[in-house]
Amino acid sequence: MDHCKRVDMRSLPYFCRGQVVRGFGRGSKDLGIPTANFPESVVDNLPADISTGIYYGWARVDNGDIHKMVMSIGWNPYYKNTKKSMETHVIHKFKEDFYGKILSVAMVGYIRPERGFKSLDELIAAIHSDIEEAKTKLDLPEHLKLKEHHFFKTSTANQILNGHRL
Repeated sequence: MDHCKRVDMRSLPYFCRGQVVRGFGRGSKDLGIPTANFPESVVDNLPADISTGIYYGWARVDNGDIHKMVMSIGWNPYYKNTKKSMETHVIHKFKEDFYGKILSVAMVGYIRPERGFKSLDELIAAIHSDIEEAKTKLDLPEHLKLKEHHFFKTSTANQILNGHRL
């Protein structure tokens, strides 16, 4: 049900698609910043040259509009996770959750490595700073063009590649 594919440059851009699963339940509740989580199979198939940290790029839920996004890949040191995750914050207000929908993302840039925080407020402030940086960087012409990449033009429904939905 999910598929990741690296293209062009060594690490970025990196295109990934998978079904949204329930995460740790902290994004909306603790942080006020909802996130969409990829299943373990997507996380486990990341290439070795994708470091943990905060990325920015484009996201699309099912066949909807393409929006800016930020993504955390890693262990979430503040919460001391024992499982690596990929948590995507789509910079758009959705009316409802989209668990089970297909999330397509293009990671186009790296903001910073993951790090620990002394308080929840410090973590929230860092996430808001990451979101603002992503918004600014995604307005650059070299990143705007990736919003139009053929990856987002392919239908997510009924398209199979190597036994996985693409």
